[in-house]
Amino acid sequence: MTPGIKQINDNSKIVDSPPTSPGRSQSEPPTVIGMGREVNASYPCESLFLKKLPIEIKYKIIDYLDLPTVALLKRTCSGLYDVIEEGDVMAKAWYRWFSSAHQAQLKAVISTKDKDQISDWLGRFTNDKALIKSLVERRESDEFPAIFYFTISELMSECKAFKLVEKGEISHDSEIRSATFSGDGRHVVTMSTKVDDHTVKISGRDISGSWGVKTSFFHTDLINSATFSPDCNHLVTASDDGTAKIYGHSADGSWKAKVTITHDSMVSSAIFSPGGTLVVTASYDNTAKIYGLEANGSWVPKAGISHDDSILSATFSADGRYLITTAGGADSAKIHSQEDDGSWLETGSIPDISHVTFATFSHDGAHVLTIGKMPENDPMMFPPSSLDFPYMVKICGQKADGSWEAQADIRHSSWVISASFSPDSSHIVTASIGGTVKICGQKADESWEPKAIFFHKGLVTSATFSADGCHLVTASHDKTVKVYGLKAGGNWEEQVTIAHDAEVDSAFFSADGRHVVTASRDKTAKIIGQQIDGSWVVKASISHQGEVNSASFSADCCHVVTASEDGTAKITEIRGSLVSPEPAQSGGD
Repeated sequence: MTPGIKQINDNSKIVDSPPTSPGRSQSEPPTVIGMGREVNASYPCESLFLKKLPIEIKYKIIDYLDLPTVALLKRTCSGLYDVIEEGDVMAKAWYRWFSSAHQAQLKAVISTKDKDQISDWLGRFTNDKALIKSLVERRESDEFPAIFYFTISELMSECKAFKLVEKGEISHDSEIRSATFSGDGRHVVTMSTKVDDHTVKISGRDISGSWGVKTSFFHTDLINSATFSPDCNHLVTASDDGTAKIYGHSADGSWKAKVTITHDSMVSSAIFSPGGTLVVTASYDNTAKIYGLEANGSWVPKAGISHDDSILSATFSADGRYLITTAGGADSAKIHSQEDDGSWLETGSIPDISHVTFATFSHDGAHVLTIGKMPENDPMMFPPSSLDFPYMVKICGQKADGSWEAQADIRHSSWVISASFSPDSSHIVTASIGGTVKICGQKADESWEPKAIFFHKGLVTSATFSADGCHLVTASHDKTVKVYGLKAGGNWEEQVTIAHDAEVDSAFFSADGRHVVTASRDKTAKIIGQQIDGSWVVKASISHQGEVNSASFSADCCHVVTASEDGTAKITEIRGSLVSPEPAQSGGD
């Protein structure tokens, strides 16, 4: 963990505390906002020693600090202000909050842009030609992704509202269940779901910026998912018709069928490994199948996994070396590892939990969580009071010998609809159909403790951390979206409530963590943005003729795709505007 101000003061004595500012008591620490994050300043800094240090040493000192500390130093220490400003230290510290995988995604997006596209991108939010020119001239710098995304996020945060420009519309013959961008933002996949229409369409953007359908293909039953590979060159679908289909992007821009993976029953999920060279399918025929990408571009079977009951999910670890599968029966969740020869062996299981519906690894690979129930055949395993909370998320950690052991569990009185780790693996959020949201955090001794409980008045449809782990957004059938923030002391507090006129089915952050897009049955999707002062406001709204089933950002944060019951998916570009934002309700108890 990077040191904070107190650590620096204790270890090197480079931080001196100035006299208390007028109007502030000795016990009340000053507060600073850094990229929307509130930071309590326990040790304001002013030191002649710092002023006399060579600039190279100052850079080395600051490189060890995290974003809140840098933000605090910029405000309270004149000896480092110019260094932080001129060295883009805030941008670098902000960028370091993202996981390496998230940074890689952002770098991949920006690498596809030439200088004119970069200029146009910035020009959507500023008329400062000198700023645009200076940034474009730094495209070859190693720090450019951090500097660029930090700048664009600040510019977007300074916008009082967004102007929306519709860039394309994709039509289906029936309701569109979901629409999602590829990681590079060049393609969108849409799925329709009707009794007689199970269509997937891949649409792409041409040089002029217009969007058109590149290919359509069909399943004979409900489509459960359609997912792009991390490198955006493949797409895999999973269907109740017992098949998963992999399509590949060809050099001529077309998409062609690569392989159909067959099962004896419905395929509940199909996903790529983080490296994009493996696909795992999970099926109600009690099996999971792993296919691998060969050098010649073909996909071939690599391994098979079985349970005693229907397999509901299969998920890779972040490094792609482990796989966890879940089943509805007593054999619950199994962990498999890839051997040096490419084979997969079962190396562990999650004990004392049944009817597991989902499992996933933490981003650092050190933990797994499972969603399920207490074992019904062994009620004495738990205190009698726990029987009132039979639904649980179990947290397991990997020991030095590679085995897994239970560390904690999070109980709910109704089915848990979702659970996920924060990007830095230090927190877990769970959400239930009963309207309860729980956050747990990992302590220094690696044990887990409750951090916060929040409530909605209806089913919670999604609960998602921002990419930096500092915010959480929840959506509910009580017609609201709530954003929570991690405070300097480690507590979580509600920051804003956004109201819709009907149930909200999802709310997700943009890649920079500064914006949220919602999808509601009131036929709208709202774009909520965080201001420089840390407040959240509604900056724009996208309308459809039917309920909005899904809404998500492109990786560059500048486009949104919405899918609707009206049979259309809209691709909308975000631009700056001087219009005042829609006021939002403030968070309360």
